[in-house]
Amino acid sequence: SKTMKSLVSEDMLQKATNDLIELKRWWFIRFENWFMYWMRQQEPKYQKHFFGQVAGKMPDNLIMVELGHGMFLGVKLELKTEDAKGRAVGKLHGKQKNHAEKEGWYIARNTKQVEAILEEIETVSEKVRRALNETKI
Repeated sequence: SKTMKSLVSEDMLQKATNDLIELKRWWFIRFENWFMYWMRQQEPKYQKHFFGQVAGKMPDNLIMVELGHGMFLGVKLELKTEDAKGRAVGKLHGKQKNHAEKEGWYIARNTKQVEAILEEIETVSEKVRRALNETKI
């Protein structure tokens, strides 16, 4: 359609992503939308400090995979929506776009992409975990 209406809301995609991450028994850092809106209502000095640390730098999910020896693999995953033809509806913006490009964030637009990214994370984390166990730290 000319309006490029998304197939599912980003909230629905986020819920499915959270469920998939939890099935892997990984944990993740996520600032819910309601929390971000609430922070905007707070005293300016708190806003400045909080948003100075996370604005544009924090994607929808920062996935943390335990590797052992007190180490974790951190993976930034941003979720955006798509239309029925697979075209991007949701877009990266401002600082978010700059950080995503510079840091090479994963960007998923549907659950199949999320699943593929999680499988890649699992493969990489297993390789790193094996290498850590072979090396004395």
